[in-house]
Amino acid sequence: MSRPLVDLLIAGAGFLLLFVLAGSVDLAEAWQAFAMEHEDLELDEIPMAISLLTVSFGWFAWRRWQEFKAESLRCRRLNEQLEEELRLRIEIQDGLVRARHEAQAADRAKTEFLANMSHELRTPLNATIGFAELMENEVHGPVGNAAYKDYVVNIRESGRHLLGLINDILDLSKIEAGKMELQETVFQLSEVVDAALLLVTPQAGQLEIALGSDLPAALPRLRGDPRLVKQILTNLLSNAVKFSHVGGEVCLSITAVAGQPLVMKVRDRGVGMTPEEITVALMPFGQVDSAFSRTRGGTGLGLPMVNALVDLHGGDLVIDSLPGQGTEVSVTLPEERIVWSEPGRSGAAAVA
Repeated sequence: MSRPLVDLLIAGAGFLLLFVLAGSVDLAEAWQAFAMEHEDLELDEIPMAISLLTVSFGWFAWRRWQEFKAESLRCRRLNEQLEEELRLRIEIQDGLVRARHEAQAADRAKTEFLANMSHELRTPLNATIGFAELMENEVHGPVGNAAYKDYVVNIRESGRHLLGLINDILDLSKIEAGKMELQETVFQLSEVVDAALLLVTPQAGQLEIALGSDLPAALPRLRGDPRLVKQILTNLLSNAVKFSHVGGEVCLSITAVAGQPLVMKVRDRGVGMTPEEITVALMPFGQVDSAFSRTRGGTGLGLPMVNALVDLHGGDLVIDSLPGQGTEVSVTLPEERIVWSEPGRSGAAAVA
């Protein structure tokens, strides 16, 4: 028990005792009778002394009570400081745990990327070397043999595939370092769309996937980097084809309305993704389904590259997906990047 509380209990007991004593005995009459019998002792000073002692005791008790309140306030403030420090330490610890998990996730992503990349690089390299050796050794006879023409095509395609992988890695590195610059010009969007569809058509044909489009009668021109816009569409279409089932369907649609942003959508009915898998897919080198990716190829750079390129154009990327039902990726470019052929044109150009 604390000392101030003991002092209060003693003071209370003393006052209670005096109250009980005063109630049972008429102290005033007893004291007056005693004083009259002993006038020579000048006992009138005794009540004054008792009064002074009572006041002094009350003052002492009050001071002890104030000290007790001050000590209690100090302890309460100290507890609050300790609780705040504990809260800060917990936040710091949680931050360290999150940072560790993020570092571990990044390390796993890089490990998976290297494993996938080793396959992606080795396959075309082996093909290139193998066909080159066949031509060098003239296995089918002189180089003029028609079979070598197919080998030349395979060598060229393998080289282009490797070049595409290396370009993706270098471009993503440039973007992350803030060194990627747009080579802006005003270009025909229809030409870029046709080129992207043409590039993905062979891939879709191999998987028997119907590659369709839902486009306005007249597409506007865009102000931006045509090479990067084509890369955006190509990557989205290629991803949609890659993660579609054999015999599926992939559709590119565009909404172009004067005075509004341009919206380009790529929709498939493939494997789909959960919200957590979408987060992984947007991470550089992220692989949502490693087994499926290995059967169809891929390095995990497609969506992160698209996201970065859309951001460079001041646009937004939105992914809506459900497992087993497919994915729809929407790219929205700001209205100020649209250049209509007829100045001051109003109304809807087309709705996809």
